[in-house]
Amino acid sequence: MKKEEIIKLLNEDITGEIEAILIYMRNSFVTENCPPSRKMEEVAKDEMRHTEWLAELIVDLGGVPSMEHKPLNFGREGAEGFLKRLIGLEEGAIAQYKDHISQIPNEEIKKKLQHILEEEEEHLKGFKEHLERLKK
Repeated sequence: MKKEEIIKLLNEDITGEIEAILIYMRNSFVTENCPPSRKMEEVAKDEMRHTEWLAELIVDLGGVPSMEHKPLNFGREGAEGFLKRLIGLEEGAIAQYKDHISQIPNEEIKKKLQHILEEEEEHLKGFKEHLERLKK
């Protein structure tokens, strides 16, 4: 796989991370101060760190990090609607990271993506737990 192709995949990951940051931060601000809103903000900060790591990988490959995002869909209003949207974003990120890990031959990059994947799986678990608590 050529460096340009790896850079393209990593920029796709940055696009997803930026989308998540914007949605998670906005939703944390408009959700009343409760455990789910604090979790949204905490995870947004993790996603910022992921963006930094991805950008560093891209620059190391000689590329330029993209700072684009998809149109923002914040989910249905209220903590439950927001959490359902965040769960969907995490599930999408997990699938994308698994796909990119399988495609990229560079072991150093795979290792970093695997670390991000594990954090995304933790985020998914946390959002699902908060959603279950809200339904009780």
